Amino acid sequence: MPIPIPCPGAHNSAWRRAEQLRAEDGIPHDITPVFGQPVHCTRCCARTRAELLALPELLAAVWLEALHSSPGPKTGTIGRSPASPRWPGEPSRLLTDHIVGGLLTLEDDIRSLRRLRPRPTGPSEGAAVTEAVRFLSTHLDWALIEHPAADETHDRLSANPAAQIHAWHTAAQQFTGRDTRPVHHRVPCPRCELLTLYRDDGDTYIECRNITCGVLLTTEEYAAHIQHLAAEYRQITAA
Repeated sequence: MPIPIPCPGAHNSAWRRAEQLRAEDGIPHDITPVFGQPVHCTRCCARTRAELLALPELLAAVWLEALHSSPGPKTGTIGRSPASPRWPGEPSRLLTDHIVGGLLTLEDDIRSLRRLRPRPTGPSEGAAVTEAVRFLSTHLDWALIEHPAADETHDRLSANPAAQIHAWHTAAQQFTGRDTRPVHHRVPCPRCELLTLYRDDGDTYIECRNITCGVLLTTEEYAAHIQHLAAEYRQITAA
């Protein structure tokens, strides 16, 4: 039976930092990582697929920004700051080129690795995006397990397909103003006891954003934690 490996997703960052401190300075820790099944955890797999399938509609929204010559976001996502574009719609065009180019490059990469026929050339940009997302969706399970970069830690420079898709999705959401603030659960974390429990919109996990903790709670575990805190409070007030 293969030994499980920690998921390379960003939610294991606290565990990776703790492991580094233990290796370098001998500092012990009790952080348990979320393991991959077999490489990425089910949470990362589901999120990656949802973000990939959302890209065509997000890119259409980015294109509309270019069509209407919007000045773009208040803070740049790639390249130069869009605060003073050289021509109308430049920020939208730069972001579109970045994401579309990334999608097509990833498709070409997977076609080469799997020895499939080359990507057809000639369709319009919209048709190329639709086909790339369809292709990547079909081969996503393979990409999250067998791609040479599948076990790379997720960060903005990672070649991990999941990290790339997440970066494109995040950039498009930020550009179109669709990114939402996480819900702050104002109760102490069950591990570090800080008020750092958050849940992103649509996420099924509550995450501690304390960089030295990073615990993940399901909604059931969070509910049980609330009940435990309530019981402790009743004991204190009854004393």
